[in-house]
Amino acid sequence: MSFEVKIYKTGDGLFQTKFLDPKTGRRKRKRFQSLKEAKGHKCEVETRHQTKGTSAFSDLRVAQGLKIFLEKFPNSNIRERKNHFTDFVEHFGNHRISELDPNDLQEWYSNRKSKLNLSERTMNHVRTQFFGFFEFLVDGDYIRQNPMRKIRFKRHDNPRRSRVVLSIDEVLELLKNAKTFSPTILYPYLYTVAHTGARRSEILRLQRQDVDLKTGLIHLKKTKNCHERFVRMSPSLQKQLTEQLESHKLSNVLLNNEGGPLLRSELSKLINKFKHYFPNDKTWGSHSFRHSFAYNFLKKGGEMYQLQAILGHRGIQTTIDLYGQLQAQDIENPSPYEY
Repeated sequence: MSFEVKIYKTGDGLFQTKFLDPKTGRRKRKRFQSLKEAKGHKCEVETRHQTKGTSAFSDLRVAQGLKIFLEKFPNSNIRERKNHFTDFVEHFGNHRISELDPNDLQEWYSNRKSKLNLSERTMNHVRTQFFGFFEFLVDGDYIRQNPMRKIRFKRHDNPRRSRVVLSIDEVLELLKNAKTFSPTILYPYLYTVAHTGARRSEILRLQRQDVDLKTGLIHLKKTKNCHERFVRMSPSLQKQLTEQLESHKLSNVLLNNEGGPLLRSELSKLINKFKHYFPNDKTWGSHSFRHSFAYNFLKKGGEMYQLQAILGHRGIQTTIDLYGQLQAQDIENPSPYEY
């Protein structure tokens, strides 16, 4: 049965549109002062049905859809970048899912990119963050097409921040100074990051049960790409973490001065204070230890596939894109004409 919006003239001289909602089967009516307004509404509703099908008549709001999605997929990475997730909900939460337009989404992405001065590569990660949600809406027949498929960003855009790499001697010097500056907070954190190449968030979330001193493995669970992995501890790291766990009985491995979990904001302030007292020629940050691990691992003779597994990249291409150049820079004499 074809969908059609019909127009009737009422006894009081108004014009009424009427159609059966294909989603619920209920009759919907609306009155207008003029025939022109009624025809305009008829055209709008029929066009919506033609382009979006029955999903055009759903009253489900974006916030409601997100709640359903997260109840079904609690481990989704949609909330991974909390600032983007919060802004997305504030901006689109009350919108009907059926009325979401790719142009509105593109404008939101463009505003985020401009406001926060983000790279194309970062924006592609933010796009991926919400992609699964819209695929869920398509599968549930809430929308006909995933609007994210029309939004594109470069996958391998150059990073905005320079990639700082520290030599082995520089890392050891920083660790030595950190032990003097903050032996119970900053030093255990930097030591663990330096010897595992793990991300800051992965180390801050470490729980006592994630450190297996018998097998010598660290279990990284809440990772950036939601893929759990195990990293083997070096003998010195195993000794350091043994001492750390023996120093308290709480569940979190790393603690702040009050005995609570060490927070990202607290760590950032501590690192800035440390850099003030122990200045370095390089503008390093927490992530520099991850880059330095990769560089020094490859320089020592490690393989790309091994590095991929240790760092937790989903594919080998990501590892090559990030660290292939570092490996090439370490060739002492790349010229094939000199020996």
